[in-house]
Amino acid sequence: MTNELYPLKFKPLFFEKPWGGQNIKKHKAFETNKALNCGEVWLVSGVENQQSEVSNGFLAGNEINELVEVYMEDLVGEKVYVEYGDTFPLLFKILDTTDWLSVQVHPNNELAQKKHGVPFGKTEMWYVLEASTDAAILNGFSRMTDKTQVEKALKNGSIVSLLNKVNPVAGEVYFTPAGKIHAIGPGLTVAEIQQTSDYTYRLYDWDRTDAEGKSRELHITDGLDALNYNDVSDGKTAPVKSGEYVDNLVTCSQFVTNRIHIPANTKLERDYLALDSFVVLLNVKGTAKFSFNNTEETLQMGECLLVPAMIDEMRFTSTEGAELLEVYIQY
Repeated sequence: MTNELYPLKFKPLFFEKPWGGQNIKKHKAFETNKALNCGEVWLVSGVENQQSEVSNGFLAGNEINELVEVYMEDLVGEKVYVEYGDTFPLLFKILDTTDWLSVQVHPNNELAQKKHGVPFGKTEMWYVLEASTDAAILNGFSRMTDKTQVEKALKNGSIVSLLNKVNPVAGEVYFTPAGKIHAIGPGLTVAEIQQTSDYTYRLYDWDRTDAEGKSRELHITDGLDALNYNDVSDGKTAPVKSGEYVDNLVTCSQFVTNRIHIPANTKLERDYLALDSFVVLLNVKGTAKFSFNNTEETLQMGECLLVPAMIDEMRFTSTEGAELLEVYIQY
């Protein structure tokens, strides 16, 4: 038995939500889901008290931040470890919606440090896996505004009139940096990639109440402080070809996301020698196989694979064709 690092798979974490649906449980990778209305499955998480556990190899059962603490730059990369320490810096989820999520905003790094004493805020992106014909997303202001106008619109319930409303389709990408007002609507299954942060400021919750007539807590003061009132983009990003089988989807200081196409019965190699970062591969279509040290494993739709920074090359194949999101931090 070798004690060297290897590509890591993880046990999914399932979360029941009032707006959750039934799409997550239909995938083979999530057969262990017991949630009646599963709104979120966390694929790779370094969030405290909700950490992912390794499911393959001799490290099975270990939590991800434990491994970062032990393997440091060999796992996440030297510069990543210097910046993020013992916390895995990115969080990977799949969301399934049957109702609107709250209209919300996330703090940037500076505000997260100031208000909560934590170093990082929450920039995120969504990759649309499935969308009904009437699915919708609110993302960004439809025109430049200011704190006074937004506060008034929150009080009189007209905030949605100030926002961009888009009808997403499968395969589209939406970028939502910290400070951008947003809400995901019903009829969507999306992969979400974000900074490891659980700070969300709810601004409007559609006047919903629970069985006892209580509304969820709102965070108006914090949210108004966090908003970028000049952000009038709907966040939709156009893929940029960066290789025969690779499209760049998002490049920002928090992460880079590419989409890798693996044609049927094709062997595809990815060279990570120049990267000073881990790589997470999220399968968003089909079934892929990866090989490492003369062993081959399957990556089902919805599964994530963490490739440690010390690994320089990976090989992939797929019988029927597959698509992977490839995510890393670039300096």
